[in-house]
Amino acid sequence: MDPGLQQALQRGPPSAEAAMHVPAGPAAGPWGPRSRSYFCFTTTLLALCLVFTVATFMVLVVRRADSIPNPPDNFPLKGGNCSEDLLCILKRAPFKKSWAYLQVSKHLNSTRLSWNKDGIVHGVTYHDGKLVIQFPGWYFIICQLQFLVQCSNHSVDLKLELLVNKEVKRQALVTVCESGLPTKEIYQNLSQFLLDYLQVNATISVMVDKFQYVDTNTFPLENVLSIFLYSS
Repeated sequence: MDPGLQQALQRGPPSAEAAMHVPAGPAAGPWGPRSRSYFCFTTTLLALCLVFTVATFMVLVVRRADSIPNPPDNFPLKGGNCSEDLLCILKRAPFKKSWAYLQVSKHLNSTRLSWNKDGIVHGVTYHDGKLVIQFPGWYFIICQLQFLVQCSNHSVDLKLELLVNKEVKRQALVTVCESGLPTKEIYQNLSQFLLDYLQVNATISVMVDKFQYVDTNTFPLENVLSIFLYSS
């Protein structure tokens, strides 16, 4: 037999008292006091870095917003709440090569809406209810309309369609007066937007089958069609 093994057997098993005796000292393992101190320090440092990063980002955003020049307010149109916000955005935006802002005509007699000719048109042309593109590129198109419906005993479907050339690119549809109960009047807003690449001489128009419900009296300034060249 191996001498070491024979010596261990002769000693016998350790007593219960010896087994219960554990010398006092720091607990072993990864979560001792020193490790916890490092963890707390690292967490605090990361939190401070995050706060500093967010603060720096906010300062840069504010500086960039303040650096945008405010052009002279010499535009003839003034809108309401939503349309005025849109017009202000277009006036402050850096893109000036090709954009337009039109308000709907008070005299509508066709499903293709017509627009006031005294609107803002720059780098595009307007003809017979259509905007005609002069510079190719990616265009952002926005249309917003207000409807006023006098309900009778049947429902009414209101639909707005954005067309590029003769193709319907976007549409919005809502049904009002579904209860079938006569009411005084219902106001309804429909809006749609589109980002599309347009070639030279492409046309943009808006179709509304129930054009007689477009409200040109209560909210005449909230019926707008706007486009701008996003990227060429």
